[in-house]
Amino acid sequence: MASAQQKRKPVFVPFTEKPFAGSVNFLSNRKGPIGQGATLLKVFMPYLVWNTVFDNTRVTSELGRRPVPFSHYSFPLLKFSREHNFEYNYQPWPATRGGSAA
Repeated sequence: MASAQQKRKPVFVPFTEKPFAGSVNFLSNRKGPIGQGATLLKVFMPYLVWNTVFDNTRVTSELGRRPVPFSHYSFPLLKFSREHNFEYNYQPWPATRGGSAA
């Protein structure tokens, strides 16, 4: 994403992980948007600090091809999200005949 935006790559500074995680844990106990944001960060922290690799063998066998690497669509997805204020217009599932879709 950095190269697509013509910006410098992020720099990982390992000694900041513990204080940052502590701050996130502390803030996640608060009410309101700050607590919600910190809780969301708690969920994504492992992906930010660990070199997580997923086995995509099943996806590859189901599709019959390799999935598109995240690096190919991450910047267009970020751009779309920013242009639409990180919202996506909800469209209800079409109703079935004689009842509701649920």
